[in-house]
Amino acid sequence: MTAVEHDWRRTHAVIVAVEQYSGGDGWTLDGPVNDALAMRTWLTGLGVPPENIRLLASPTEGNKAAVEAADRDYRPADGPTIRQVFMEELRSLDADRLWIYWAGHGVQAPGGSWSLLYPETRDRDMRGLDALNLMTLLRTEHLPKWGVDRVTVVIDACWQALPLRTHLMIAEPEKLTKRPVINNAREIYWMRACQPGAVSKNQQGAGLFTSVLLRQLEAASAGGVAPDLDRVWQGVRGEFERLGREEGLRQFPTVHISRGDRNGEDIPLGPPPSPLDEQQRRERAKLIHAIGALLGERPGRAGEVVVGLCEQFTTDPPATTPPSAEELVDWALENPHGTVTLLAELSARAPVRTEIRKACHVLQNQWLTRAEYAQLAGLLERLGQRGRSDLAEEARSLFGLVDLPFHDPAGLADALEELLPRPDQLPQLLRVVERFAAVDDGPVAADLRAWSLRCAERLGLTGQLMERRGEATEYAEAVKAAGLAQDQRIQIRLHPSNGPGQRRRYEVWTRRGEDVHALAKVDTPASLDEIQGGLEALLTAQTYAPDTLVEFFVSATDLELAVHQWQFARPVKRHLGTDYPVVMRCTEFREPQRHDLWKRRWNRVGTAGTQELRWLPGHMDCGEVYRVVQQSMDTPGALTTTPSRARADLFNACLFGGVPVLIWHGEAEPSIAEDEIRELLGTERPLRSLPQRLRELRSDSDPYKSHHGRHMALLWDDPHRPLPDQLDLSAP
Repeated sequence: MTAVEHDWRRTHAVIVAVEQYSGGDGWTLDGPVNDALAMRTWLTGLGVPPENIRLLASPTEGNKAAVEAADRDYRPADGPTIRQVFMEELRSLDADRLWIYWAGHGVQAPGGSWSLLYPETRDRDMRGLDALNLMTLLRTEHLPKWGVDRVTVVIDACWQALPLRTHLMIAEPEKLTKRPVINNAREIYWMRACQPGAVSKNQQGAGLFTSVLLRQLEAASAGGVAPDLDRVWQGVRGEFERLGREEGLRQFPTVHISRGDRNGEDIPLGPPPSPLDEQQRRERAKLIHAIGALLGERPGRAGEVVVGLCEQFTTDPPATTPPSAEELVDWALENPHGTVTLLAELSARAPVRTEIRKACHVLQNQWLTRAEYAQLAGLLERLGQRGRSDLAEEARSLFGLVDLPFHDPAGLADALEELLPRPDQLPQLLRVVERFAAVDDGPVAADLRAWSLRCAERLGLTGQLMERRGEATEYAEAVKAAGLAQDQRIQIRLHPSNGPGQRRRYEVWTRRGEDVHALAKVDTPASLDEIQGGLEALLTAQTYAPDTLVEFFVSATDLELAVHQWQFARPVKRHLGTDYPVVMRCTEFREPQRHDLWKRRWNRVGTAGTQELRWLPGHMDCGEVYRVVQQSMDTPGALTTTPSRARADLFNACLFGGVPVLIWHGEAEPSIAEDEIRELLGTERPLRSLPQRLRELRSDSDPYKSHHGRHMALLWDDPHRPLPDQLDLSAP
């Protein structure tokens, strides 16, 4: 699409900006309006008449004046107006070119579709427009059949799946058309801020993708020419590649180009594929012969395969009818996971020889079909960051892997797919999935097990999978028997005190496995007495179980709050720590580079005994404590008799060093404290029993206020059970 002279008076545009949502302040964005108005300014500056631009906006109060100044006739960006514009007003459009721009929240809806959320959206009712279906609409009679020969679509919105409980509240996105495509000749250039499953970044009140794109568009349209969009895209690609190298940016814009009568193609961010080396050329020839043999078994099979693969591949099929085996293989090589997908399409009813599977792996270093890979990436997205971290941990424990990119679902899927053993063995990825699913046992885990079984059936390795599934079940039972996975827990976040009176904000959740429910969120700072009363009411309303772990998440400076001594008055006078095992948690200083060490030590808790805890004598300073902690990387935790005046430094050293378990005595002199801690530990006992053992000791101490059980505290920092994720909607 080269730069040419263009009558901009024949260009129309629809610009949508959504900042304000019915869900409240947590949903608000500050930036889409600025981006939309910048796009409008660029178009009008080239000569597009303002009346040719339909501006739909749901601005924040602070940005409403800017929208009104640009276009007093702007309309709301709600669902009815969107439908009116796209389904009715564009039907009679008299134009040569159409630009569509959309900025706001976007999410991955169930099934993988992309929902561009309407301003009517709220937490439990997330409704939006189906972005993929919008592209279908633009090729129907809703645009004049003999007009609008080119459409450019720009979407600056996330395509990220939300945490599972929130994900299930997303409504199926609205489809504007169910009619078949009738105008394949129309050129469409569709630019998207990110890949499926990813986030679109904001910087300084503007979408990063829009800012980069506008710079390139302005440079390419100097003098009023229509910009060469291919060159514009190369410029966008170059800027994002630079940001990736220099700043570690993980946003990868994509473009889909449909030219003339062709189906279109996706052009990913990155360099073109490398030419085949000598071994790959040999494997390509081998695969061509194998595909030819499969095609020869049934006349007409090649045409059927092309129809099936057109639904999965993004590049144009071979022009020859029917295509040759060589043309099919080369078409498959143009698409990620293409050779395996082609082979699976042809050999659904017949086993595939090992050497042919090896050829596919040598050619593309992949063994999943496109559908299997997409399903895996979607399931990993639904797991959330915490779940992906746990799955990556299983891969590390099984195969000694490090640096798995669990923050990025697609990156984790790629890294796990690389775990390929000999072709006649069960892929290691399936072993990882089975082990994680056996331990996690949640709804996403069940879907992962169903996915792995389908993969094994395709590979003809169902028997091997069932053997590994049995081993994984035994492993999960051992882990649960070791007490590493608490069945139920109460999680309480105490924010640092704000001003005089030790007043704090706080939140409370209840958790059973991965099932999390919010019980309270108190944003008005409350006194410690008020917090005690609030917790008493919340806990009294819950079904009581004496082994329910109560975890207090606090800052490092609040670790010595004696929360286990908090008194309850009803139905009898008692202390929190006598009813429940109460432990302290603190995520400060848990830097990413320490995360693996923290998990490594925690994994020892399930099998270690109390005698494996490391004593930290009270005379050590902070630096000495840190050195000792680093010297004993397999030690699951520590004990200390350090006096209260020096404990803050000791806490910081242990937290920064990745220590998950720490016992300290609140009041006694060091020599007395050591004896009393040893009484807590007793003879050799499982370390996992410490929270309940300390609860029992605290119960014994109630009649005697001087009893040492009242003064001991326990850091019990399980990295696999952090606080529930907050709904992060700071990016569009």
